[in-house]
Amino acid sequence: MKNLRPSSYLNQVDLGNGTSLLYNGSTLCIDLVPSDFAQLIFEGRDLSFLLPEEAQHLLQRGHLTLLSPKREREEFRKDVRLILEKRAMLDSKRQIANLCFIMTYKCNLSCKYCYQHALAEKSKAPPMSGEFVDRFFTEYFPQLFPRKPKKLFLTLFGGEPLLPSNREAIVRILAYAKRRPSVRLSVATNATTLPEMADLIGPAKGKIRNVQVTLDGDRMLHDENRIPVTGQPTFDDTIAAVRQLIELQAHVSLRMHIHQGKLESAKNLVEYLEKEKILDHPQVTVYFSPINTFDSEQNSPAEAALFADLFQSVAVKTNRPPSNLDFVSSFLDMQEKKILPKVRFCGTGGDNFQIVDSLGDIYGCYEEAGHRDRRIGSFIKGKIHFRPLKASYARRHLLNLPECLSCSAALFCGGGCLSEARLQKGTIFTSHCHQNKEFIAQTLKAFFLRKEVRA
Repeated sequence: MKNLRPSSYLNQVDLGNGTSLLYNGSTLCIDLVPSDFAQLIFEGRDLSFLLPEEAQHLLQRGHLTLLSPKREREEFRKDVRLILEKRAMLDSKRQIANLCFIMTYKCNLSCKYCYQHALAEKSKAPPMSGEFVDRFFTEYFPQLFPRKPKKLFLTLFGGEPLLPSNREAIVRILAYAKRRPSVRLSVATNATTLPEMADLIGPAKGKIRNVQVTLDGDRMLHDENRIPVTGQPTFDDTIAAVRQLIELQAHVSLRMHIHQGKLESAKNLVEYLEKEKILDHPQVTVYFSPINTFDSEQNSPAEAALFADLFQSVAVKTNRPPSNLDFVSSFLDMQEKKILPKVRFCGTGGDNFQIVDSLGDIYGCYEEAGHRDRRIGSFIKGKIHFRPLKASYARRHLLNLPECLSCSAALFCGGGCLSEARLQKGTIFTSHCHQNKEFIAQTLKAFFLRKEVRA
């Protein structure tokens, strides 16, 4: 066919067994093909090798197109607009809310890379009080979520939320949760104070069931990075806390930091967790969180290959990919259930996601919290007053990120972190790709291989 070419939204991921996935970031179609065939399609220099029926099938799936790049981009823009409209309609009907309490900006660790490090030193915000919590749920919660959500996800955050000085406020929050039928409680903690706060953790109603704990690599790298004021190592204490959380019947989300150039440390940690029977424990979920860029374009081929091998190894051992991109699995089930892809990176800018601190300031992003010039609103004399920044965040979606409209992974990514975009490029209305494409590809590969095994 004349003018036939590979779609601008075509992606390829090698499954490592002589086959590859072709996945289209516009049509969301995914097809299993031989790797050499996929490479020829992806390069697209000469498509004359295709049989007419093959070319027609690939055209129907969107992997090939007769449209010019400009026209294909215009059609993609129309699709994104339609998805935005459908999402807005669904969000207006959904009665689900996510509320995060910043218990304090203080922390008992001084991690080298922490984005809150300087903030903790200069913040004048006091720890959240029990009185503030009671007043919040009485006066401000109904204003913040006027539709009275049927499901409420509460997260305790910091600083370090499980400092003993936060106990009174946490107890008040748990008391509120205990009186409501559908409140789920989580905390993101370094877990070093867990022995003093363990009575607040567990599966019972009105207790914290989900706990995120961070590990920075093997013992050496972790102790080098996650340092208390005493200078004492914390790796063994963190592992002990994970074991205690398991005994308390909590669900543990292990956030494993991946550092540029230090993948061997991550590999050592995986081996340690496997040996200690933590990696695949039924109460433990592991996910990777890069501290620096992990794009294959940024790394050496050897480092990119090591990361891919480590990712897939953990996926096999735990029976799930070590990423927080669970929604990617839904794309493999599109024949059974239609889903809406991502047009935003996260919940920032939406009415159903709010972050509140002890000063009564409201934020739309975890990494913006505490920077008062970036608050989206405040509690003032019994009323909520929103700032123009809230509306700006609401406009941060694919239609207002021009470079994303040409990206083959846009509907899997949503444009990347707005806070990082601001820091790196000076505006939220630009993309922040980070390692997103690599994570999307590896997550899709892991879910596909798991599905194949189950079949």
